[in-house]
Amino acid sequence: MQPEKRPPRPPNAFILYRRAKQPAILAAHRNLTNAEISRFISSCWKSETDEERLAWERYADQKKLEHMQAYPNYVYRPNKNKGKNEKRRQARKNAVATFNSQDTTTT
Repeated sequence: MQPEKRPPRPPNAFILYRRAKQPAILAAHRNLTNAEISRFISSCWKSETDEERLAWERYADQKKLEHMQAYPNYVYRPNKNKGKNEKRRQARKNAVATFNSQDTTTT
């Protein structure tokens, strides 16, 4: 038995903007990486007029309503792996601190 797939999050205005712009950029510049495309689209987004951004915000609101109809019981639940990453980070910090304290006492 496979675990139940969680529904996707509703797209925000920038995600919708990026989806609309990406195909044209890829067609013109096939050698760009996704990171470069994202940076380029991000700079385009930041330079858009308030009216243009508002139009994308309205489109995102419309998509959010559609999402609510498709997934009426949807509740955003952030990934719980962040705690694991924080524990790893703290363990590394402690290991370095322990190593450094041992290193200074052996002189």
